[in-house]
Amino acid sequence: MHYLRINRKGEPAMLTDAWVPAHLGKRVTEAALRKKARYEILMAQGVEFGRVVQEISATVGDPQRAGLLRTEVGAPMLKLVRLMHDMDERPVQHLTAYMAADRASVLMEIAGASVNTLTAGQIVLDGHA
Repeated sequence: MHYLRINRKGEPAMLTDAWVPAHLGKRVTEAALRKKARYEILMAQGVEFGRVVQEISATVGDPQRAGLLRTEVGAPMLKLVRLMHDMDERPVQHLTAYMAADRASVLMEIAGASVNTLTAGQIVLDGHA
């Protein structure tokens, strides 16, 4: 499901493409998403979220995404890929988000007890950890 998010100024800021397993996706409709966030819809079906793997990188806008986000082709964009699992390690959502770099940012909060490179994430250079 593709979804375009608008910022407070009324400008398109983020384009997301989310996938959930078929048995969970039946209730993730456009009408439902107007009322609740995707994760709330999944939780209402009994999903208990577990491990999340997330990658943030830079990319440039291709003609389709640049057009939807009303930015120049080749303009810088942030790309976020997130794979969410349930408590039994089954994938329950795969999300890819493209954000206009001048209109969006990614804010992450990590609990103090988790601050170390093993649990809070790692920086990958040239595709190697």
